[in-house]
Amino acid sequence: MRIAYLINDMYGIGGTVRTVANQAAALSARHEVEIVSVFRHRAEPVLPVPARVRLRPLVDVRGHDDQAAGVDGRPLYEGSERAGLPPLLFPVEDGRASTHSRLTDDRLREYLATTDADVVVGTRPGLNVVIARAAPGRIIKVGQEHLTYEQHSDELRRVMAAEYPNLDAFVTVTEADARTYAARMPLPGVRLLSIPNSVPAPPFTVNGHNTRTIVAAGRLAPSKRHDLLVQAFSMVSEEFPDWTLRIYGRGSRRGALGRLVGSLGLQDRVWLMGPHPRVEEAWAQGAFAAVTSSEEPFGMTIVEAMRSGLPVVSTNCPHGPASIIRDHEDGLLVPNKSAPGIAEGLARLMGDEALRLRMSRAALTDSERFDPANVVRLHEELFFDLAGMGAPSPAVPVLPAPRTEPPVSCRAAVGPDGVTVLSFGPAEQTPGRAGGRVPQLVVLSKPGRRVELVPDSDGRVVVDASRTGEESSDVDGHPGGLVTGVWRVSRVDDGAEEAVRDVEIHQHGFPLAPERTGELSLVIPVRSAKGRLVLHVRRSAHHAEISHVEVADGLITVQGRVLGRRVPDARARLVVRLRTSPQTRREFPSAVAAGGAFTAVISPELVVRGREGDSEKWEMRVVLSDGTEYTVGRHLSGVVGYKKIIEYAPQRVRPARGVGSRVRPYYTVNDRLGLLTAPLAPSLPVERARVRPMGRHGDQLTFEVFLGGAVPEDTSFALEVVRGGGAGQRYPLEALPAHPGRREGRLVGVLPLLEHDDHRGAPVRRTSWQVRLKAGPAGALAKLGAKAVPALTARRWSRGAYVRSVTVSPLDSGDLRITVADVHVVEAVSRRVH
Repeated sequence: MRIAYLINDMYGIGGTVRTVANQAAALSARHEVEIVSVFRHRAEPVLPVPARVRLRPLVDVRGHDDQAAGVDGRPLYEGSERAGLPPLLFPVEDGRASTHSRLTDDRLREYLATTDADVVVGTRPGLNVVIARAAPGRIIKVGQEHLTYEQHSDELRRVMAAEYPNLDAFVTVTEADARTYAARMPLPGVRLLSIPNSVPAPPFTVNGHNTRTIVAAGRLAPSKRHDLLVQAFSMVSEEFPDWTLRIYGRGSRRGALGRLVGSLGLQDRVWLMGPHPRVEEAWAQGAFAAVTSSEEPFGMTIVEAMRSGLPVVSTNCPHGPASIIRDHEDGLLVPNKSAPGIAEGLARLMGDEALRLRMSRAALTDSERFDPANVVRLHEELFFDLAGMGAPSPAVPVLPAPRTEPPVSCRAAVGPDGVTVLSFGPAEQTPGRAGGRVPQLVVLSKPGRRVELVPDSDGRVVVDASRTGEESSDVDGHPGGLVTGVWRVSRVDDGAEEAVRDVEIHQHGFPLAPERTGELSLVIPVRSAKGRLVLHVRRSAHHAEISHVEVADGLITVQGRVLGRRVPDARARLVVRLRTSPQTRREFPSAVAAGGAFTAVISPELVVRGREGDSEKWEMRVVLSDGTEYTVGRHLSGVVGYKKIIEYAPQRVRPARGVGSRVRPYYTVNDRLGLLTAPLAPSLPVERARVRPMGRHGDQLTFEVFLGGAVPEDTSFALEVVRGGGAGQRYPLEALPAHPGRREGRLVGVLPLLEHDDHRGAPVRRTSWQVRLKAGPAGALAKLGAKAVPALTARRWSRGAYVRSVTVSPLDSGDLRITVADVHVVEAVSRRVH
């Protein structure tokens, strides 16, 4: 059969994207499968599309920042005026309607009219409605539900009830949701059934190593209730001091979660890791998984974790977890929306290694029912039955290895010895990939350095920081070997050198125990932001590993262990020295115990004494009484990039006179611990901000800030563009007298429409910037947070029938977002009327 999946954006990441990829991969073994993505926002999908599956985008939305805009600020994608008009075919009641337009209507209608697919499957309510409205009768029309009945608005459900009877089948992911639809939205003549999502077996599973790590993954959204997970972990963290929690994902709750972690003092124990493009690699680094959603249509993350061999502690929320987890056999179901209940479940698994191992084995066995080889039969039976073709044959399909992509061309594995092995073969030859071919050379490079390695006969390259590239010199005093830093990995074939991108990363054996580690020598494989393989080398002959940093009561306390040290040293000290001027240094007592443990208490006031108001970076070293220096950082967990994962609170130093300072511990790009000092901004609450279009054509913006108190004397203010056109530019803000009868301060400034062409004679547009308020003495301005201001919109006539609106809204970081959009008045009024 010819089967097509219709999805909103296959180039993103999320549960629906993974589900569609899994279904398409399994079906493509015996059928022609196509994935039709309404939008394409990047060159290649984040999750690879199976080789036998065709990916067809309908509307290219890349590079739209400088495009003009239509009704409600819709960008004119591909330069089409139709893109600026609201959709008619796609229902406006769907939450994605603001991204759809007459252009997407046109492309969807054209596709459905011309496709040769036998079956077209929709993957969200709006697309199911499009299929029901526009697909010709010769096509079998199947709608899929990836949420639940209760998660849709009343308005959308009314549209679904009116249009879904034109479908041939409607599929939910749980029996419970199918029963809800049968009772509350009867669909006469439509096959209503449930088919669970499928999850392929990962390339590797947990190997039984006790990592003392809890892993959670998913969108950082309100319904996922990661806040309850953090609170629950805080309740048991003191009882289990060697455990950490890693939360993978991006979303609107990132800032709030970071603040919660900070308020609980858990920066060293709860890590917000950001998104991971291959979540199975993250699962394999955990001891067990945690899912704390308040509602879960299915529970893809639960199945993914179980397929990786992790037992799961999950809230017993509607609808999916109870249909997946067998309580007390392969996981634990805990009370929904209950931090104490979640804490009890976490403690149960954290405190019982034998139970974790038993549940791990059960999770691997029980989750096989979700393998694509088992689930694909249900889809095939439905499609064949709707086509009147009877059951598919043979009874047991011959499927390839249940992976959503062909075998990778490079497998990178790093074990507890810190040595990384790159394997380039043998592998199945795949068209368009280097897989199956062993490269002539593997090149490791960083600015000013290059190391060439020859693979062995099996295509293996061993990268050992203590041995590889011994012609190099190590700035940390280690003779030879790869130096600390980021090394890019390339392969050479037939004289041509190209980056290694098609990679699978297996990390096991971490975290390393500092008491059993004598010397720092690690090579950690990671994907760069652009998807290429890089190696983070962490190497030092003398190193002190950080375990805890506390910022409280005007002091910064640093705790850790000097690696390989067995003899105590009562006269050791922690040296904090200026990176630009190493002779400028501050010393703090840091006695080293017999096992290497040390504690140092840093006085921020002493660090900045005589340098108040300066923005500077300071590095740290533990120095023994014999003069031996040890680098200070965090490496043995196998994680890189702490700069983005851990954020410590600053300490404020306020002298009797002059400019104060903020002193904050931070991690460098190489995960070493240092201090940042910066001028202390005046303590001024920003109550509201207003931006209004000014000028003949609204080509200037008047920026007005209202402060919660009087403006201090000798204080300068500015607005700095952080992102968007003109990034890096500063515009002065003038302090004005407060309004009569008020004590609030007022700041005013004028901004041009930054580095954007005037729209005279050109299409209308939508633009936005991220800006930052700065305050302080002239020449030493510091950030002034504004995350508590309300969002405000101002409008004025711009040109002809257009009104220019300007909205200012707060960001979690304390910066502000300014959005300018031109709105066609007639179209806007017409839409509201209809």
